[in-house]
Amino acid sequence: MIVKRIFYVVLAALVTVACSQSPEQKAETLIKENLKKSLYKPETYKPVETKIDSAFAPYDDPVFLGELAELGKMETELETLESEVKNAKSSMSLWSGPYMSAYERNQYQEVKEEYEEANAKIEKLKTKGRKLYEKVATMLQSEPKFIGYKAMHNYRADNNAGNTLIGNTFFFIDKNFEEITYSMEVEEYNQVQETIRQLKEQIEEDE
Repeated sequence: MIVKRIFYVVLAALVTVACSQSPEQKAETLIKENLKKSLYKPETYKPVETKIDSAFAPYDDPVFLGELAELGKMETELETLESEVKNAKSSMSLWSGPYMSAYERNQYQEVKEEYEEANAKIEKLKTKGRKLYEKVATMLQSEPKFIGYKAMHNYRADNNAGNTLIGNTFFFIDKNFEEITYSMEVEEYNQVQETIRQLKEQIEEDE
């Protein structure tokens, strides 16, 4: 009975301590455990500052950010294909003429096939891109929804060479402060948010 009583007293004390922790302290506990898995020298980790803010969908939703990243990849791929079309068209004009040799006709045909193939890929990519753009636009126009918290955490830690580096990372935490759902460097996060801002402006112009 005495052992049980001691157990419940200790448990109650732990619960009280956990409940009395500030959001920053709860976040730092989760972040420390998370960073232990990725730092070269976790024993050198030293927290500097943690700022907590609410996280909202779609802006901080990993699903939305994944779709946005895919849209960005499509845009990059489209630019590459358009460049290929431009180069192929230029090559076609070089190999074409009223008195082409067999070699020149062969070269022209090869470049023409590349031109047509790239154009076909562009059309498919544009169709796919339009659908994804509409999906992202719909998500972006939805009402913001609270999905948890984001902690901007600044810390110091040594790398494998023994040099002390500064980390500045956003850690996204669930509503109950039980787990980190994902993380992103502050610089990358700011770039993503700027992309979202530009996309919102474009959507408003398209309406």
